[in-house]
Amino acid sequence: MPSADNMKQIFSIASLVILFLSLGAAGTSLGFLQANTNNGASCRFYISHSQAMNSSLVDYNVPTCKLSIASAAIATICLALLTAIELISVSFKINVKTLIAKILQIGFFVGSMLFLLITMIVVSTGWGKTCATYKNITRTGGVPGSVFNLDCNGPQYISDGLGSSIGPFPPNGAEIIIAAVFAGVGVLLAAGAFFVYIAQQQYIRPNNESFYSRELNTNKENNDNDD
Repeated sequence: MPSADNMKQIFSIASLVILFLSLGAAGTSLGFLQANTNNGASCRFYISHSQAMNSSLVDYNVPTCKLSIASAAIATICLALLTAIELISVSFKINVKTLIAKILQIGFFVGSMLFLLITMIVVSTGWGKTCATYKNITRTGGVPGSVFNLDCNGPQYISDGLGSSIGPFPPNGAEIIIAAVFAGVGVLLAAGAFFVYIAQQQYIRPNNESFYSRELNTNKENNDNDD
């Protein structure tokens, strides 16, 4: 049976691997969102029928894109800090024991999961609303007022009027979908790392308590012998 120290290392390594994967998922989601929204300045989430038919509109509902990017960025920072803490713990075999440090770690875990969840919801529902709007317009024979007829699963192209197309242009529908999927995967991985962290704390505490109990019993026996 592995010793207590070996079990601590196993928990730490497992948590570190999952955190690396979660950090990668969050970073990928953030990168795709930034690339397809010009860092939130050019947004096409939650486009309504009236907005799609208005040719004077260039950008739509910018705050929603900025919210999704900010949430993904905060989650990425939280996961990067957690990964750094766990990497130090594994490299130098340091166990965090102070209550404040543990509370901070839990806060980073909860924050990363919450903000990735926000990103996933905003991106998936926002892009889904836009796609549904454009599909409804084209299905009923209408022509959107925007410069291109939105492709929900790929990049955008503009007709030059001569039978050919100019492009590609953002947003790339496939990359936006991937951003939402990776945000969701990041939530699951962060939750997995959090459960490993909780299991690690539950394992360490009984071992510490048994160690202190042995120390107290030893001291008590020594005192009895002295008497």
